[in-house]
Amino acid sequence: MIQLSNLNVEKIRRYESWLVLLLFVLLTVIAAWNIVTDLNGVIIGQDNDVYINPWADWWTLKAITDPDISLWRSELMYYPIGADLIYHSFSHLNTAVSLGLRPLLGILPAYNITILLNYVLAGLSMFHLGRYMTGSSIAGILAGIVFAFNSHNLYQSAHPVLLSIWCFPWTTLYFIRAVRENSVKLALIAAVFVFLGAATSTILIILMVFWMGLLVIYMFLSKQYPRPPWKVLVAFAAASGLLILPTVLPLLIDAIASSNSSFIIDPEESIRTDMGAFMVPHWYYWLIRGLYIGIVPFFLMMLAFGRKRRQAAIWFLITLIAYLFAIGPTPVIFNTPLPIVLPWTLPIAPVLRNMYRMMILMSLGLAMVVAYGWLGMLESIGNDRKKVLLVAAITGSLIFFEYTAVPFPSTPATVSAFFTDYLDEVPQNVAIAIIPTGRQQDKRYMYYQTIHEHPMTGGVISRAGEDVFKFITNNPLLGAGAVDLLEKVAPTDRETALAKLAEANVGFFIIDKALLNESYLKGESLLNLDDWRRFMEDNPIYEDEYIIVYPTAERFLSQENIFLTSNNH
Repeated sequence: MIQLSNLNVEKIRRYESWLVLLLFVLLTVIAAWNIVTDLNGVIIGQDNDVYINPWADWWTLKAITDPDISLWRSELMYYPIGADLIYHSFSHLNTAVSLGLRPLLGILPAYNITILLNYVLAGLSMFHLGRYMTGSSIAGILAGIVFAFNSHNLYQSAHPVLLSIWCFPWTTLYFIRAVRENSVKLALIAAVFVFLGAATSTILIILMVFWMGLLVIYMFLSKQYPRPPWKVLVAFAAASGLLILPTVLPLLIDAIASSNSSFIIDPEESIRTDMGAFMVPHWYYWLIRGLYIGIVPFFLMMLAFGRKRRQAAIWFLITLIAYLFAIGPTPVIFNTPLPIVLPWTLPIAPVLRNMYRMMILMSLGLAMVVAYGWLGMLESIGNDRKKVLLVAAITGSLIFFEYTAVPFPSTPATVSAFFTDYLDEVPQNVAIAIIPTGRQQDKRYMYYQTIHEHPMTGGVISRAGEDVFKFITNNPLLGAGAVDLLEKVAPTDRETALAKLAEANVGFFIIDKALLNESYLKGESLLNLDDWRRFMEDNPIYEDEYIIVYPTAERFLSQENIFLTSNNH
């Protein structure tokens, strides 16, 4: 009878897990309804970084289908110099899912759905951790809503490398179970989720090491957990190290063999979270790179502290520690810099680079504190099942609707017909040059490249060295359009500059109207659009609402009926 009862409990829990999965699918669809109804018209995420993510998918596909192309180097960016991609922000697991969905959905829909799947998995994984730790399914669901839909995670819809945070609850769950059950098998399962996190981003490896190190230390010092068995620790550490080695090996080889330390930055250059961000709703100040706690979650936190602080101690601890790291090294409160340096952040900031990424661990702690807060609330509600379900539904709905951004962050995927139609008729080895050129502007051009597939003189890579910009800075036209240069210059000697571009097989000099206007208004460019028109003198071969195109030499116009001016288009 006992064995049958346990079997029934397992079936019920499995059935419950499927229902919760469907719940988080539904919540994600509701939250991202504007994305779901326009999958082919937008790129999910509200940040200029969204443009480089489809490029990573496109380049990965080229690398795995063409034996002459290396994933770790591109000759199509910073043409004709090329660029190393060892430190580029690839998210291999997300790319694999996106490429797998392409045949069914198409390119952009596959990418957008891949990003949305991370929200479903974040909610589901935190549900399982919350349910295991508290014994309450409702507590797990509330924790899942907090973890999946908090403002920081919504912002990270623009960054696949920081979005697959579901690896943290799963790793934590199986590791804690491994310690409690003295199970090497469970430790190995936990290591698999470390690998999945590493396959998503090397940044998550750093955060995982930080979190698991803290958890192990806490387990040795606290009476809440059994002392971690050495065989469990060794199995977990060894398996994790071996599994993540393929993802970090190229970085290690470059750092050691080439003495490359470009991945290390000055701590004071680290992007941090405003100290007051947790109090500011994201619908009031969007893209704050912070984590808005919310009214109901804060209330549940207070209940957890008042009634369950001993059980929730580790989760309060990681919430606090992550916050103290996220605001440094040079803290700011409500956009006002403070004249201090937080010394405890200095060892990790050079490698983690942007300290606001610690918000991932803060969201982990906050979600679990909210779960324990629900247990504290149950002490006031009582055992009336209908009342408990009603209060749970109201509580979960309030958290979800306060957290959810309306509309869900997205960026238009509009592209000039020059890239979609006309460049198709141009030999593939003919390069293009677009101004204004700069780190932020070139992110958009990388998305354009996924469509036209021609080499371009600009580009964006993580940890770019100065050598990749030589072609740009040595050309009077491109140098005048480079917004990141400290000294702004005006274009000179148009004919010679165009001839140099043509000699390097750069066939077209393109002006992006909107981005040039933005750069001029910001003082990043000396000339506005009218100034450039006057300087170029000749009529463009193509113009629409997005771009103006000039040929660099007559030989690029040899094909008939390819190019039309705006008057004929």
